[in-house]
Amino acid sequence: MLGTLIQQLVALSQSAFFIAVGIIGIGFLIGFHELGHFIFCKLFGIKTPSFSIGMGPKLFSRKIGETEFVLAAIPLGGYVEIAGAAEVGQGDQKEASSTESDSFASKPYYQKMLVMAGGVLFNLIFAYVALSVLYYVGMPKSALLYPSNASRTISTVEENSPAAQAGLKTEDIILAIDGASFTTTQDLIEQIKKMPGASASLSVERQGQPITVPVKFGEKSFQDKQYGFLGIDFAIPRYPLMASIQMGIQSTHTIIKQTWHALKSIFTQRNVQQIGGPLMVISQTVKGAEKGIKVFILLLAFISVNLALLNIIPLPIMDGGQALMYTIEALLGHSLPDKTRLIIHYITWIMLLALVIFLSIKDAFHLFGFL
Repeated sequence: MLGTLIQQLVALSQSAFFIAVGIIGIGFLIGFHELGHFIFCKLFGIKTPSFSIGMGPKLFSRKIGETEFVLAAIPLGGYVEIAGAAEVGQGDQKEASSTESDSFASKPYYQKMLVMAGGVLFNLIFAYVALSVLYYVGMPKSALLYPSNASRTISTVEENSPAAQAGLKTEDIILAIDGASFTTTQDLIEQIKKMPGASASLSVERQGQPITVPVKFGEKSFQDKQYGFLGIDFAIPRYPLMASIQMGIQSTHTIIKQTWHALKSIFTQRNVQQIGGPLMVISQTVKGAEKGIKVFILLLAFISVNLALLNIIPLPIMDGGQALMYTIEALLGHSLPDKTRLIIHYITWIMLLALVIFLSIKDAFHLFGFL
């Protein structure tokens, strides 16, 4: 009885630890995003009365120079309050109407655009750096990137699989199928999927020597379709520094394309099934933390890219929407009335909160097994 109780307490403490790590990770990404805005404000001499990581009641605050740095209770949000830039929910807004020389309103258009772009830029920088480091120290296998980042070197062979029956071994390198070579490992896997139950001849490099291996692909059924398989995994190699940077950039661009296509489908097909709300983001981040530091960092890089692209959307409460409004003002030659700005912001906030509530309910049903 006592042993069971101790085990439950240990499991509970571990869960609490990983939940805390997941929330800290999300808070870090939000803080890093806002740091981008903050850095560009400082570069252009723009006053920043407050910098908050999180929303709601203050847990901790400290004033350094002209800026009050705040850690708030709700980690899913954050902001940099910018003098001369009124925005709902961004601090006390005591200097929102400022037109002094150190205000956002007095700065040229290109500086305003760079301040708005700072958060997106920093989120992408984090992804580039994080993925480059992972390739240098050893990228973990994850569905987020695999097999686009894999080599054609076999890392594992499943027992009693078609690959095992054909005599394929770890460290074998698959060069071609029936004489046809492939540019990427993903292309190779796609070709295997197209050959359920088929017999083929594999060109393989084993210990530096070319050999030919006859094989019969297995069959798997998914959504009423048949797919071929071998029962192998491909290795994700470690790279030297410069190659790691190149792979980090390439993989970040892959995630950008994946995220862009997902966002595009939301608006063109009105498909929200792929969207995860706050609960799903926290859940997946916690799961990433449980799988180890490498998977956790990979997931944070993925979320960081998503955060960057979401902020490009031209809604007034997003960076893209703010940039659009400042562009309209630049074309008109004058600022929009404060009342008009507030109405637009309130309407957008209500729409966003409705979406968050909807997604949170959907997430809850999914996480508790109702969907």
